[in-house]
Formats: sequence, structure tokens, C-alpha cells
Amino acid sequence: MSQTTSNTENNQKKDQKNSNHIAGCGIFLVILAMVVFLISVTVYSYFDHKNAFVSISQETALPTQAANTTDIANITALDKKFADFTTLVKNHKQATMELSIDEINLAIAHFKKLAEFKKTFFVTAITDQHIEARSSFQVNVGFDGIRHFNGLLKLKPVIAQGSIFPIIDAAIPDTGAKVPPKILQALPVLMFVEYRNDLEIQDVFHKLTKVELKDSSLHITSDPANTAIAIIDMDVTQQTNVGFQLFGLLTFIFVTTVAFAVWFAKHKKKQKNTP
Repeated sequence: MSQTTSNTENNQKKDQKNSNHIAGCGIFLVILAMVVFLISVTVYSYFDHKNAFVSISQETALPTQAANTTDIANITALDKKFADFTTLVKNHKQATMELSIDEINLAIAHFKKLAEFKKTFFVTAITDQHIEARSSFQVNVGFDGIRHFNGLLKLKPVIAQGSIFPIIDAAIPDTGAKVPPKILQALPVLMFVEYRNDLEIQDVFHKLTKVELKDSSLHITSDPANTAIAIIDMDVTQQTNVGFQLFGLLTFIFVTTVAFAVWFAKHKKKQKNTP
């Protein structure tokens, strides 16, 4: 009787070990499948993103034209226009500033705060719908490093979180490739995020309430009585770096897989040591 009971217990233990092995293998296979799926999706997204940027960019920059800053009278008039606008805004009074094509280009060439756009952005026309400009700016193509978008842009300025943010409605790269919609949305973030986050100018240029294009000019208004917060349906605060995102995700997958393998090895060893 006791021998029968012992045999039954041994069989139950064997069945339990087999069940644990099957469960462990099942868990491992599920995690492995998930890891393979995530890696596949991530790698596909990375190369899709990379190929899109490569198609619209070139290895070398083609600097744009820059305005002439030797005319002292024009520089003085521009400084006064910006100073008057700044004073009114800081004094919580309604202020409007009108900038022509030449004044925008001169501001880019003259003001240190806009130095990053010198020889990378030059306005060629202003219609009632768009600011048209020649542009040459850097794009990060994942692990392949920096390339350059050289081409024409059609921008529609809007107010986002209190400052001007240009939405790009059309981009015509010199490569002749068509710009995918997702890249078209990302371009203004890549170009203009730094100036929007400049703390030294936020007390003025983060208090704008209206922007218009009319009579071949850019009209900017700051009205302290207007408390409405303009919101646009896109992220205008951060740049996307697919290369680092891919590296981070792969690192996470690797760490979790190793952790599971270590746990499984210890679990198996523990089972072998159990009588």
C-alpha cells in the first residue's frame, strides 16, 4: 500500500515538473514572439523613416541667400520697429508689427536670436495664404547622421502656445522626391523648435495673439485683452530622433530578454535540486 502511495506521489511530482517545463517554455515562446514582433515593427519604422528623409535630403547644404546688413538706415529702422513692439507688449498694451519680405530677411541676417536661420532660410514671396521661402536645414537621418533638406517651402504661420509657429503646407526638395505627410508635419518642428524654447524672448514672443498675411506682409499682433489660448493639432515642442528611440527600444528588449533567461535558468536549477 505504501509503495503504491509512493509511486503515485512520484508520478505527481513528475507531472508537476513536466507541467512547469511546459509552462516555462510556453512563457518563453510568448515573450520571444513579442520581442521578434517589436523588433520587426521598430526596424521597419526606422528604415521607413530613414528612407523618407534620405529621399528628400542631400549630403551637402546649399546655403540660401542672406540679406545685406550694410545699410545703416535700414538696420536702425528695423531695430526701432522691434523695440517699439517689445515695449508695448511688456507694458501690457496692444501692439501690432508689420514686416515686409525685405524686413523679414533683414531681421534674419541682423538679429543674433535668428542667427540659426541665416543662410538656411530666405523669404522669396508672401501671399495671402503662405510665406514662400528657400530653405536649407539639417535633418537627422537616424544612425546615418546629418543630411540637409535643400528646397522650397510654403509656410502658413499660426499662433501656437502664444508664439508664431509656421505650418508647412508644401515642401519641394531639390531631389524632386515627394515629401510624405508625416515628414511634412515634422519639418517645422525640426526647424523652429529652438527659437520657440528661448527663455530670453518668451516675455514678448510668447504673448502673441494673432498673425496674418496680407498686402505681401506679415502682420503680428499682441492683444493683452485676448486671453484665448490658440491650440493646433500637433506637437510643436520636441524633435523626433528615431535613431535614439530605436536604440532605447532595442536596449529595453535586450534587458528584459536577458532578465527572463536568468530567471528561467535559476528556476530550472531550483527544480533540479528539488527532491
